[in-house]
Amino acid sequence: MQMLNEKEWIVAPKIPNEVKLELNDYSEIMQQLLYNRGITNALSASLFFDKEINAFDPHLLNGIQTAVERIQDAIHSQEKIAVFGDYDADGITSTAMLTEVLAFLGAKVIAYIPEREDGYGVSTNAINYLHDLDISLVITVDCGIRSPEELKYAQDLEMEVIVTDHHVPAEIIPHVHSVICPRVPGDQYPDKNLSGVGVAYKLAQALFFAIEGSMEPADHWLDLVAIGTVADVVPLLGENRLIVSKGLRAIRFSKRTGLVSLINTAGFDQRKINTFDISFGIAPRLNAAGRLDSPKKALELLMTSDPARAGLLSQELDDLNRKRQRETLNMQELAQTRIDENKMIIVAIHEDFNSGLVGLVSAKLTEYFYRPSIVGYKGKEYTRASCRSIPEFHITHALDKCENLLVRHGGHAMAAGFTVANENIDLLLHELELVAEEELDPGDLRPKINVDLEYPLRLLPEKILEDLDQLEPLGAENSEAVFLSRDVSVKYARTVGKDENHLKLRLKDNHVEFDAIAFNQGYWGKEMPNRIDIVYSVERNHYNGNIYKQLRIKDLKPAQ
Repeated sequence: MQMLNEKEWIVAPKIPNEVKLELNDYSEIMQQLLYNRGITNALSASLFFDKEINAFDPHLLNGIQTAVERIQDAIHSQEKIAVFGDYDADGITSTAMLTEVLAFLGAKVIAYIPEREDGYGVSTNAINYLHDLDISLVITVDCGIRSPEELKYAQDLEMEVIVTDHHVPAEIIPHVHSVICPRVPGDQYPDKNLSGVGVAYKLAQALFFAIEGSMEPADHWLDLVAIGTVADVVPLLGENRLIVSKGLRAIRFSKRTGLVSLINTAGFDQRKINTFDISFGIAPRLNAAGRLDSPKKALELLMTSDPARAGLLSQELDDLNRKRQRETLNMQELAQTRIDENKMIIVAIHEDFNSGLVGLVSAKLTEYFYRPSIVGYKGKEYTRASCRSIPEFHITHALDKCENLLVRHGGHAMAAGFTVANENIDLLLHELELVAEEELDPGDLRPKINVDLEYPLRLLPEKILEDLDQLEPLGAENSEAVFLSRDVSVKYARTVGKDENHLKLRLKDNHVEFDAIAFNQGYWGKEMPNRIDIVYSVERNHYNGNIYKQLRIKDLKPAQ
């Protein structure tokens, strides 16, 4: 699909000479890549590459010690504990991990994840359900920080609550037994970018330290922690780099029955799993359960030790993911017939939308139109919507300004969700559009590609891939290196793929040649210039048992 607007290429500022001197132990390309990631001296470079330095003491989190003491009391007295999670991959992995940890430590514990139609976060219906089970301690994971009234209701029923969350809190912090969230004002934890499962992992570390005198046993669950961290698209810098690096190793050697079955069903080589495989293979299958069926199936898959049950569940999740792909495309096509492209915020709300897929469609619309988008399912009384945004517009802050019109809302700078009564939806959209008009300039709404550095293709080092491997694990705010090369000769170009919507090229710069692939750019096939400027990443192409360097073209233009 060709973008509506020509993309703007934003080349990062060139590294200053004084920073080059600080980073003179690294190659010219790596110096620029480090500088682009905010690394300006030898110390910060060592912190980036020596991931173990970023392992912070969990006791730096406010509230964690009182939480540990309360959980120990509950274990000793055999109180019934519920781990209350969210229905996305971060929440599912958080719930599985902490439930298993507590059970391992001798707790009487159950896992609880609401269905998507129950809405995001803690609800009074869920609290009533847990109260009927005689639950006396509720521990939230990946949710709760924006549910002060619902959690007060739980405490009114004499259920104590420990909140573990990573989302930005609202003005009112829940008044519960303990709150563990690095984003709460005044919290001393050095890294504010942990995922929900990352915060739950820190609690597990503190529990093991208190009970066994060592935090290391918590690392047994790093396979789940890595999956949730990557799936939630938190920045892969600081402690998250350490968590995911160790977690990838754990996944590659994992004997977790359900996870191994899911990896095999998805067609991945377990020993070579990377963040890309998690983002586009494992996480979508876990999320598909909550989007189209029940998130409890994904939770059961991660926790089961029965190979037959794991095989059945992983196949169900694979089938659901295929169905999710088809329905998302259909919804996107319907959404694009209902939007006003002249608005700052793209909006598509419909009674026939699947509430589990609105976030995916919103993400597609934001990518296509490069502007904030809202996609929602309109029920009889309420509309539940997901929002995606662009770096120039903090969508959760915009929702905060309209919270008097909302039943509930929450999220991050780039992604959020809300529930609104149908009688307030028109006014809400009007108010959000006014906020966007105030904060956004029309010039902000042009699609952009951030480029790490401009570099002649003919000079690309022979061992560039070995250099780029040092950036792993890749993810949000530590994405793959992106290069710009100009005036490259096209030896040949042909369309490939079932619908001929991709492009296969052979490129040449002086005597140097590279194979290249340009996904979703097959429209160039009919009018390919002889010489082009390209923005691309460099990757390994495995073919016939051999490994070749290949360029993955993100965008191209006729050479100027």
